[in-house]
Amino acid sequence: MKRINMILIAVLILAIFPCTGASAKDGNIRSSPEHKNTTDWLFIEPPSLEVQYCSFVSTIESRVNDFQNLNSKFPLSPGERNRNMPQNFQPTNNERRYQQSSPAVTREEPSEDVPPDMRSRSFLDEQYITQQNTSYYQSCVTPYADAMTSYLKENSLDDKYEIYEAALSWTWVSDETLNGVDEKWLTPTEFLEKTPTYSSNPDYGEPASDCEEQANTLASLLITSGEYNESTVRVAIGKVDFGNVSGGHAWVEVYENGEWFPLDPTEGPYYDDENCSIVSEDVSEINYDEYLESTYPAAKVWYYYNNKYFMEVGKQNENVPVFWNEQPESYPEKQNGDAQAFRNKQLESYPD
Repeated sequence: MKRINMILIAVLILAIFPCTGASAKDGNIRSSPEHKNTTDWLFIEPPSLEVQYCSFVSTIESRVNDFQNLNSKFPLSPGERNRNMPQNFQPTNNERRYQQSSPAVTREEPSEDVPPDMRSRSFLDEQYITQQNTSYYQSCVTPYADAMTSYLKENSLDDKYEIYEAALSWTWVSDETLNGVDEKWLTPTEFLEKTPTYSSNPDYGEPASDCEEQANTLASLLITSGEYNESTVRVAIGKVDFGNVSGGHAWVEVYENGEWFPLDPTEGPYYDDENCSIVSEDVSEINYDEYLESTYPAAKVWYYYNNKYFMEVGKQNENVPVFWNEQPESYPEKQNGDAQAFRNKQLESYPD
């Protein structure tokens, strides 16, 4: 019995010794500067199944330790890291202004079967409108910002006609696409100088945003140019009705020869979210005073404002010029000769 026990102990020692030696050899190789290839340690040919097993376990433990050390350098999960990424991530080389669209974006001609103004665009969030105070709206019209003067100078815009023509070249893009949120208002400076280089801008290199930025910027530029002042240009926030669709919208009104008429810069190109394409528009036939006589589809107006004045339509407004209580003759109800019906609509429901 003793002899059998001694034989068993000897066999056990012989089985453990090569395994221990292989592990030690493996540790020495990995700790040496020359060890650069994960397969270098495999030069040992295990003499038995037991040694192979021990070597395999040692290798697995080593790889787990290496992975844990690597993972400790990146404590955030990919999802957590993405949440820290700014919404409007911009390219590192902001001086490059690509003129072509990204490969995923195509340009299409407008369909003749769809209403010629808003088509498939989303409307201004009416609930968002009521959550803002007076100063918020007024801060979005900035005629004295340096960016306004620079834009006029760099584009050689000498009068109101050239300014409006430039505005009609701006691309309408939804807030969902551009900013990743349902509603976000940018200043005119951000619109003109930053949106061209947003990575989310499908018309990269060109100013892009939705109706409120374009209206606020157009009003700002018209005041900056000296063509108008704070009394004779204003931004309108209200509801437009195109027959098959209606919703909140922002546009501009200017006062000339004793009457107001609308300007709408969003009648230029727009990005169709559904088809991932930029739809071009022929704006060559749009005159500056297009809506002096022809119908503009305003159903209601809720607010008028610029950097100096703010007016809630249908309410007592003592701090605005008297003629701010007047409205364009080109609105549908007024063109039908029912001015009182249109005024009554203004007094009805405001955004909830």
